[in-house]
Amino acid sequence: MNIQKELSRRLMDQDDAGKKLADYNNEISFYEMVASGDTEKLEARLRTFASARTNRGHLSDSELSNSKYHSVVLAAMASRFCIEKGMEIATAYTLSDIYIELIDKAKTDNEVDELSKAMCMDYCKYMKELSKKSVVSRHIVMAVDYIRTHVQEPLTVESIADALSLNPSYLSKLFKQEMGKTISRYIRDQKITIACNMLRHLDESSLSIANYLGFSSQSHFIQVFKKAMGMTPEEYRKNNYHQSWMGKKGE
Repeated sequence: MNIQKELSRRLMDQDDAGKKLADYNNEISFYEMVASGDTEKLEARLRTFASARTNRGHLSDSELSNSKYHSVVLAAMASRFCIEKGMEIATAYTLSDIYIELIDKAKTDNEVDELSKAMCMDYCKYMKELSKKSVVSRHIVMAVDYIRTHVQEPLTVESIADALSLNPSYLSKLFKQEMGKTISRYIRDQKITIACNMLRHLDESSLSIANYLGFSSQSHFIQVFKKAMGMTPEEYRKNNYHQSWMGKKGE
């Protein structure tokens, strides 16, 4: 097969570039969800997992093989996104290997789908526990969970304390004592981490990211981002776009 000729032919057949971009953005947001540790949102997303089968790319004339190949890609991507968020490399790859072995032995598409969903949930659960590793008290566990699941909202110490039925001063003092940083700093770090991942992988504007993460304005987002990262969001994107596990420019 002439690869270049086949590539050109297939690209000519794909006349809906907007749909391809939407599919890509949707895929990246899925992996972000797995690595975020938000098991409730992932569980809801996985309910539509089987229905997404018709949108998958063509990797094999065999439907079962096609499902298996996509699940192997899913394992590779999930492991890399989780590694970027702090999962140990050995753990991530070993979990991936275990599920790929099971997927290889699967006899039906439904079996592959169920294994894929279980794998994604295992990665997500691990990331959820990872975020609590240094946490001691139940109140801080609850606070961390609340922040991670409501990170898109304009969070404050008062709003978090109110949601958890705690005194704001008590929560603020306990959080700093156990986490080594203020609640405000922790919230900022969580939002900036997500913003960095969006800037690396998506084409969303600074305004869209600011709105998505609950910042009061685009200018406020840019100001906070620059203070945390030493550069504007667009400068960060220019230096890091699509440059995660694939290696940095020039390598």
